[in-house]
Amino acid sequence: MPTRNTRATCGTPCVRNGKPPRNPHSAGHGDRDMDKQTSWWPLKPRWAIALLVLALLAIIEAVTRLGWVPAVILAPPTKVAGVLWQIVASGKVFPHLWRTTWEVVLSVLLAIAVGVPIGFGLWRAPLLGRVLEPYLVGTYAMPLVLFYPFLLVMFGLGATPIIVIAAAMGLIPVILNSWAAFQQVPDIYFKVCASFRCTGPRKFWRVVFPASAPMIFAGFKLCLIYAFVGVIVMEFMVGSVGLGFQVAYDYDGFKINEMYAYVTIIVALAAVITAILARGEKRIRGEIGNG
Repeated sequence: MPTRNTRATCGTPCVRNGKPPRNPHSAGHGDRDMDKQTSWWPLKPRWAIALLVLALLAIIEAVTRLGWVPAVILAPPTKVAGVLWQIVASGKVFPHLWRTTWEVVLSVLLAIAVGVPIGFGLWRAPLLGRVLEPYLVGTYAMPLVLFYPFLLVMFGLGATPIIVIAAAMGLIPVILNSWAAFQQVPDIYFKVCASFRCTGPRKFWRVVFPASAPMIFAGFKLCLIYAFVGVIVMEFMVGSVGLGFQVAYDYDGFKINEMYAYVTIIVALAAVITAILARGEKRIRGEIGNG
């Protein structure tokens, strides 16, 4: 009786234990080959960005020290760093930093408190949403800073017109994103709610809001960006305290080093806000994905 040959006699690979052998040209090997091809860069992205920033600062230092750019236009980064240390060590910057920070926070909270309910209402009233959509989109493209003379007449000088303008600039993204987020909730969620008799506020807080939270949070990010820009611009124009006001004050007084020092603080504050938002978005998406 001839022995049974376990090897395949044809050109196709044999199947062992119910699993075919791995093809060396399969997707897994292709991914590793691609990783090898794209992993020639030895640095992580954050370190690459840091090196690019340092290289840019070195170029600015060189062109300013050599006199290729007038000192009234661009300041050497080393001098700006020295002035920045002085205003931080003396505490001069903190009243302006505090004023700008709480104006941004209040304007964002005001835009969220008004925008999310409006977006929810437009979702619940589709006809009204279709009527108002062109006007909302048109307002989104409108420079709302043009209304600051009217607000100055109503509220006078101070933080109120700045907060109102900044909140108005961040309001439209919150409305549009909230409206779109509620519209994209899958219909199966509502059928499951109906089968479990989940209605009213429980339905909103346990199903609708968690399902729409990522896109709503994207609207919050845009709101914060627009509100931050609005606060800085309004402080630059009509403010008496704040980082934007201090930039305008040093600009008018030809204090270029001080001006760039406050610009550096504004950039650093924007970077911190961006990092906080990115971490918050990852946490929200992770909780929803795990939930």
